[in-house]
Amino acid sequence: MSSIKLLGISGSLRKASTNRGLLRAAQSVLPSGVSLDIAELQDVPFYNADIVGIPESVQRIAHQAQLADGFIFACTEYNYSMAPALKNILDWLSRQPDTPLNDKPAALMGAGGGMGTSRAQYHLRQSCVFSMFIH
Repeated sequence: MSSIKLLGISGSLRKASTNRGLLRAAQSVLPSGVSLDIAELQDVPFYNADIVGIPESVQRIAHQAQLADGFIFACTEYNYSMAPALKNILDWLSRQPDTPLNDKPAALMGAGGGMGTSRAQYHLRQSCVFSMFIH
């Protein structure tokens, strides 16, 4: 059986985030042959086209994304939309010369109050970046 490598990206930067917890829970129940790495976004600078070169933190996540067969987004909701950290890393990755996002499957999940993270997930699905994925 061939192995499947997934990359989990949470919109939350908090270590104790429920959405990061969802990714950790997913890691613990994967079938054999499937692995899930979780991207660390804490040191990723805000996207700025004036930055010369690609920051090391972005290179690290771009490498993880390149190796991944697919993505799981734990879509934190802030003010009825996706969290800035998630949008930011997608901005960085979508602007790489050979974007690691193209033609890979993506899944969304999220934990939150009220309506969960449905509005954030809706906004992510509408974004032009998300249209790169097979979904």
